[in-house]
Amino acid sequence: MKQHNIYRGIDNDIEFKGLRGKYFYYAIGAAVGIIFLTFLLYLIGLPTLFALAFLAIGLIATYIASYRYNTIYGKWGADKLPVTSMQPKYIVRRDSYNQLIQNVTKDGKIKKL
Repeated sequence: MKQHNIYRGIDNDIEFKGLRGKYFYYAIGAAVGIIFLTFLLYLIGLPTLFALAFLAIGLIATYIASYRYNTIYGKWGADKLPVTSMQPKYIVRRDSYNQLIQNVTKDGKIKKL
């Protein structure tokens, strides 16, 4: 049986075949969840081929999605994704242009309000 090394140093994320850090854990968690759902589908009484097809499609989708997120977002990119959707589209300043000019001192700094 072929063995694969899992590299991990001090304060480094786990890496397995190019899949790094939390994406590795996401893939493992999703795979365990899909296996559990397949088991439940089999217990409910669905045909075995349907349950196995669900298992195969789910595992392939998990594999592709985890590697895709790993390459697109990198180590910390997926954590920053929800934050970027919360950023304002534009900033509104209700002071008039003349008030902004008056708040600037002669040395170019803005007066504290």
